[in-house]
Amino acid sequence: MKNLSALKRGVVFIAVMAVLCVGFAAVSKTLNVNQEVTAADTMYQTDDPDAPDVYMTTEITPEALVKIYDRLGFEPEGNVAVKMSTGEPPNSNYLRPELIGDLVQKVDGTIVECNTAYGGSRASTAAHKQVIEDHGLNAISKNGVADIMDEDGSMTIPVPAPANGTSTITEDYVGAHLENYDSLICLSHFKGHSMAGYGGAINNMSIGIGSSEGKAWIHSGGTSHTSPWGGNQERFLESMGDATSAVVDYMDGKVVYINVMNRLSVDCDCDGNPAEPDMHDIGILASYDPVALDQACLDLIAQAQGNTSFLNRVNRQNGYHTLEHAAEIGLGSREYNLIDIESEPSPTPTVTPSPEPQANMTYTDGALTISNLEGSAKLIHASYKGGILTNVEITDAANGTTNIPTRSGDKFMLWNTLGEIMPLSKAITVEMGTYNEDNKSKILIVYFSRAGENWEVGYVDKGNTAVIADYINENEKIDADVFEITPVDPYPESYDETLTRVQSERDNNARPEFNGEIENFDQYDTVFLGYPIWYGGLPMIMYTFLEEYDMSGKTVIPFSTHGGSGWGSTKSELNTLCPGAEFVDGFSTAGTNARSAQDAVNSWLEGLNF
Repeated sequence: MKNLSALKRGVVFIAVMAVLCVGFAAVSKTLNVNQEVTAADTMYQTDDPDAPDVYMTTEITPEALVKIYDRLGFEPEGNVAVKMSTGEPPNSNYLRPELIGDLVQKVDGTIVECNTAYGGSRASTAAHKQVIEDHGLNAISKNGVADIMDEDGSMTIPVPAPANGTSTITEDYVGAHLENYDSLICLSHFKGHSMAGYGGAINNMSIGIGSSEGKAWIHSGGTSHTSPWGGNQERFLESMGDATSAVVDYMDGKVVYINVMNRLSVDCDCDGNPAEPDMHDIGILASYDPVALDQACLDLIAQAQGNTSFLNRVNRQNGYHTLEHAAEIGLGSREYNLIDIESEPSPTPTVTPSPEPQANMTYTDGALTISNLEGSAKLIHASYKGGILTNVEITDAANGTTNIPTRSGDKFMLWNTLGEIMPLSKAITVEMGTYNEDNKSKILIVYFSRAGENWEVGYVDKGNTAVIADYINENEKIDADVFEITPVDPYPESYDETLTRVQSERDNNARPEFNGEIENFDQYDTVFLGYPIWYGGLPMIMYTFLEEYDMSGKTVIPFSTHGGSGWGSTKSELNTLCPGAEFVDGFSTAGTNARSAQDAVNSWLEGLNF
């Protein structure tokens, strides 16, 4: 098949998948599982406090996805893998970067995937990388690159001996790069599946993390390393549970599972032209238990209108057997507590009584004075309104005096050491009467912008990012100096010519020069940093600037304009380029919205409490 044209390969792929579906349908008849499934057959929700929790929200938005992840309370360690399906072109229902990007970047995660074993556009690493780029997934992944974990082949991991029952396979073949990760977020699009009946967390953890070899091994029920075709259906379904158990054991349990129930087609994301859904979207569910999570999703499907085709697909392929076996071997529980995070009462805040003062602190004319201190305290904890936390050493524990640049609203508290639970003094707040004009925070707005022909905006004399910079500078609460980063070699007015140059700069890791310099850069405490998103990342001229001007100790507030990618990889790039800086939530908008964004900018600035 190497010499077939792309069109012919697509036709062959569709034909093979069609034959495969027919073959598995024939197998399902021998299993006698063609009866209709009703809600009563599938309900496993319980009030048992010992059952695992499954959290749910009916909202399917970037904010809701982050919220339900936060509700899990998961604290990932080290390198974080975010496992998802990258989606078969051209029209599959993979999770879009606009939905998942905020979560991936919140955890500084790398999107991971493995090549397919059945052909299609993701069977080779080179072709798969192109799909990932085309689907916009590199832009949200750590360092701007998703990881095809079996690019360098397979790694064998054992299937742990089950507490009950027996495993169908005793070893699993996963992408070799799995060893590079310390924590894993299994982020799945819940949908139907032509071979497994449904695709959720267990499918994503087993087939999804399996290398091409591992996919064949699971599909064949442990009988073939090279062919996924013709295996026993029950052994295939059981092998998915076994393989998931192997990955969980390998990751030492540092895994959480999230299922997004949108675009509920009967076809999986490996189908480039899936059937249109018969059901409405349901929501997002999350759990530490993959069995409970998948079971909860199927229960919700069983209660939904228009579920006939979906449940018949699950039933024809005996999909519930995956959960039966997974529960039997101890991977998880089919019973679960369903918790609607939107209806949970707000937690009652814990009120900690103020400690009795053990020292006196006063603030006058820029000087913070400590007296009557008992003990050997050395540190002041200063909480600045801009978000910076600074520890100021007091050399004389009995009577320390120091001059600290402050502004109204800054708070100071005395601690014995950083590790103490209770402070040694009540907090004092700098009031307006003690505001020292000479010590006020100095603000700088730095931005790079390009005029000329812009994506979906047309020709403009002022670049989109420059427009946002003007809105910030015009705000009555902002008193700032402004520095525009202008390239020595201006970018072409033509959009296409600019794309060519930008791609060349990225490929060559270039550092374009800029005009002018900032006098006395050290005087600025707060820097608004603006830029357009190019190819999902920072323009290379921003690298030139940030490598010349040290942002450590400053509050950096990014703002950007983009063509639909959101922040892309720029937040992680800024963290690398600006070590020691304190970042505050920034502002990003599509370039097409820039000229109508003044109210949005003012609302954002209001939230920053300048």
